[in-house]
Amino acid sequence: MRWTDLDFEAEIEANTRLVKVPVSVNGQGPFSFNLDTGASTTTLTTQLTEKLQIPTRESDRPDARGLGGGVTTLFADATISIGSIEFDEDEVYVLDLDTILGCAGQRDGVLGYTTLKQCTMSLSYKNQRFRLSKGNSSPEIDWSPFEYIKDSHLVGVPVHINGQGPYEFVVDTGAGNSCITPSLADKLGLEAQIVNGIARGVGGDVPLRLATVDTVSVGSAKITSTQLVVIDLGRVSKKGELIENGIIGYDFLRNFETVIDYPHKQFAFIDERNS
Repeated sequence: MRWTDLDFEAEIEANTRLVKVPVSVNGQGPFSFNLDTGASTTTLTTQLTEKLQIPTRESDRPDARGLGGGVTTLFADATISIGSIEFDEDEVYVLDLDTILGCAGQRDGVLGYTTLKQCTMSLSYKNQRFRLSKGNSSPEIDWSPFEYIKDSHLVGVPVHINGQGPYEFVVDTGAGNSCITPSLADKLGLEAQIVNGIARGVGGDVPLRLATVDTVSVGSAKITSTQLVVIDLGRVSKKGELIENGIIGYDFLRNFETVIDYPHKQFAFIDERNS
């Protein structure tokens, strides 16, 4: 595969399975950001904005809105850079992520769609490698088209569950597990068992249920004998209200190099299990 720009080491948190990549802000850093293809906007923690003395404000954009769950959302202008790749100054969210998600001090921000949309990105969990390019896509990849879910930032791909489908799921590197909505689980006749644990998001905590499935596949990319979290995604976050069927998360993505070409709306899953 040919890339015109840079490779970075990606750290996978053992407990959360979140991907951490190095990001600089206003020429300072790098700082540790979570890579989250499900996040609409690149976000700084309140602690980082205070450290860098970045002014914050309520947004004057007519389409700006909070994240729900009683969370206060502020905004700031910042220049984001990753290695030698610099992005024009843009508005970012400012949130107290430690309070929302727990794990105090383990992240300085979230790298989201407002930055990623300009790039082709690649993530290999196996090799703990993150690649980013603002150049042309590689012609050596067997690309498939994707569609944004309901004109949002969410990357939707066609998924088959136990050979049935396709159903449009969201590719989300911020999700520790793949999820399915209760309505689709019922439609497929999946039996969900209550387990100890919660899903924590800006909308609050939601009990977890698990359903065992024989196969989950996206084109030729397939995993077998796995479990999906059955959850009302609308109760976890505002973006969850847009997701009709489910999310492809870590348990699927860890088997593949995940490549998303945002400018050309195409993606690929490259099997790494035998490499």
